[in-house]
Amino acid sequence: MSVHHHNTKVLTVIIAVLLLSFLGLHTSQADQGFEDLSLLELSDSIADLSATASQATVFIEGLRDHGDGRGSGSGFVIDAMRGIVVTNSHVVGEHKAFMIRFSDGREATGNVLGRDPQTDLAVIKIPAASAKFEMAWGDSDELRPGNLVMAIGSPLGLKGTTSLGVVSALHRHLNLVEDSYEDFIQHDAFIDHGSSGGPLLNMRGEVIGINTAIGGGHGDDGWRGISYAIPMQIAKRYVEELANGGEIKRGFLGLSGESLDARTAKLRGLDHAYGVLVTNVLADSPADNGGIKAKDVILAIDGREISSSSELKARVAAVEPGTRLKFTVWSRRRIVEKTVIIGVKP
Repeated sequence: MSVHHHNTKVLTVIIAVLLLSFLGLHTSQADQGFEDLSLLELSDSIADLSATASQATVFIEGLRDHGDGRGSGSGFVIDAMRGIVVTNSHVVGEHKAFMIRFSDGREATGNVLGRDPQTDLAVIKIPAASAKFEMAWGDSDELRPGNLVMAIGSPLGLKGTTSLGVVSALHRHLNLVEDSYEDFIQHDAFIDHGSSGGPLLNMRGEVIGINTAIGGGHGDDGWRGISYAIPMQIAKRYVEELANGGEIKRGFLGLSGESLDARTAKLRGLDHAYGVLVTNVLADSPADNGGIKAKDVILAIDGREISSSSELKARVAAVEPGTRLKFTVWSRRRIVEKTVIIGVKP
């Protein structure tokens, strides 16, 4: 037995034990055999979820003589009637035309509507109603480390692969491209080359992330174990703008800042090391007009904690310009609320 197979067996046992504990099953119940337990029902439910989601997941392959770049990977249908497929910008590369393959073997040609390298998002248009199934957006802000998630894609070209895992961490920043807008979900559902652009689902079958990067493992050809996905809360508005053929308009705050560390938090009178210390505010910017000052610490936006400067940058950029946001700010050793109307990034 290989190390990988051994680890898989151990992981299966651990998951079974944890699920038994979670379901409140007693040892006497376990002795009756797995056939009498809710684990079988859970297993069937996960299989049903996979079968349903796979119908709206596609394999993408760039057509020859239609551009350079990688041109292959995964994607998913978000609007079947209009024929809208979501994937990664790095999957699309410079290709303009693609062959889209559905799980049932059907094919359709598609053309790029738009791409945004700074968030690694792209949208492909296929003939209207050529897709029979579509996916729905979920809420990535509901995620917590430990939540179960499912990834579907084509790792190493193995089309229609399903992988189950958990959210490992939130708010990861990898700096994949210059001036990127990143606030990645880290998870341990298996993905590899070919999985890029595929959906990350919650247990309701909703898209809460778009798989985009891998890390860790044993080298270029080895198992990775660390997976990253663009959260729905960052992706949704960009996808809608690209699908409508519009230009990406990012939200603009007009300040610079740095992630708060424990030492700086203590100096500012805070007992926790999250938030963004404002280092500079542009004159007559949305932040300036909203009353945010240098040396303030931004703690939350609309009641949601902000953990780092990269998260602040990504989340503000994903907000539609003109939106009013309530900022919770630590200013002069007290908490204040400041309303800011988000502008358009120059």
